[in-house]
Amino acid sequence: MKSKIDWIALFFTVLLIVIAREGAVALMTLFGHPELGNLIGLALLLFILVIWRRFKPIPHRMIDANALIMKESAFAFLPISAGAVIMLVAMGAEIPAFLLVMVVSTLIPLWLYAKISKRWL
Repeated sequence: MKSKIDWIALFFTVLLIVIAREGAVALMTLFGHPELGNLIGLALLLFILVIWRRFKPIPHRMIDANALIMKESAFAFLPISAGAVIMLVAMGAEIPAFLLVMVVSTLIPLWLYAKISKRWL
């Protein structure tokens, strides 16, 4: 049995994400670093949700919409993964240094963000 999608909650959740990201990119462009917009937008969204949760619970509709977005967006990483494998084959002896940079710059921050999100949200 297929569950019904709450399109209104999905729309407003995506709208919140887009507004937080675009606002952060605009703000960081004023400071001359637009490349930091995604990171600042993510931190801003987390900060907003942590403050929101202090006063009232996050609506279940928003949590369900976020789960749907996360589940469906996982397929977006398949082409990126294929490109990464092709790049790794071409790197040869530089692979250990590349993998160290990837672990330090990607996996550890994502793990920390997940821990913080789970504890505070």
